[in-house]
Amino acid sequence: MAEPAHSSLFEKAITVTPIGPTTYSACLDPACIFHRTAAVHFARKPSKAEPIGLQLSFLRRTLAGAAILTVQEVKIGTRISTIHVSLSQPRENPRLSPATPHAPQDSKDNTPALEVKVVGYITVSPPEYEAGPAVTGHCAAALSPPVVDFRALAENGGDGAWPRNQSPPPGLFAAGHAELFFPVSTLAAAKTLEDQVKGVVEQWARFTPGGQPARWSNEAVLYLADMFPPALNRMGAMELQRLKQIGAPSAPAEAGPFWYPSVTLNVDLKTRLPEEGVEWLHSRVVARMLRGSRADLEVAILDD
Repeated sequence: MAEPAHSSLFEKAITVTPIGPTTYSACLDPACIFHRTAAVHFARKPSKAEPIGLQLSFLRRTLAGAAILTVQEVKIGTRISTIHVSLSQPRENPRLSPATPHAPQDSKDNTPALEVKVVGYITVSPPEYEAGPAVTGHCAAALSPPVVDFRALAENGGDGAWPRNQSPPPGLFAAGHAELFFPVSTLAAAKTLEDQVKGVVEQWARFTPGGQPARWSNEAVLYLADMFPPALNRMGAMELQRLKQIGAPSAPAEAGPFWYPSVTLNVDLKTRLPEEGVEWLHSRVVARMLRGSRADLEVAILDD
């Protein structure tokens, strides 16, 4: 069997195994696992539908390790179908003490009690209904990013106009599975707080799971949708500006970095990548609004 475009390492990471008619087991990357769960579920049916949209809600913290995914068929149609998927893991108990070091267990078989961590609705459609010509509107940035030399990016780590992001934010370990390149203006030009807030993040990315070159697949796109280190700086600038507007003192540097947990994630897959994948994808990230403790980010991923 030929190695998948996104590498055997990533394929292992997103493997979903049926353990019942509507139940699956997996180890985690939540967004990619949900996409693969829907694909595996409908691969067992006469209509080989694939995901075209996902709406996920992150209820509780997930952990690396085993998870159970349960599928409920909400609406099954000829062209469009919708399923509800819940991801469960053993319940965490922050009040565990040395005298009771284990998580609560199910009284029937002494297995750890499960709780739902992530829920989502996934819309699927057969690929043949998604084929054909497409008419697109204007999707250009306010300021066009510089022309890119992909060969120079791959061989030299940059082409002058697009340097590679060398140091992802502390704790952002997932960023090590992709090479991200940004315009010089993104990394250096924003001098004032206002400039940082208004900025649009442009990036080109090459998939490198485990540090090995691979190609972007439909599942791997969901990883890229949550990978935009410079946009976190924009959100930090927005929070500092909010504090300035209300006259609150800025948080001291020793308080540590900002924390950006995902609450909801909406993904609209407009097209499918070819089976052999693509080497480069372009992301455009805009921080739309920050109000109170919530922020909205819009990520558009393009293959040209």
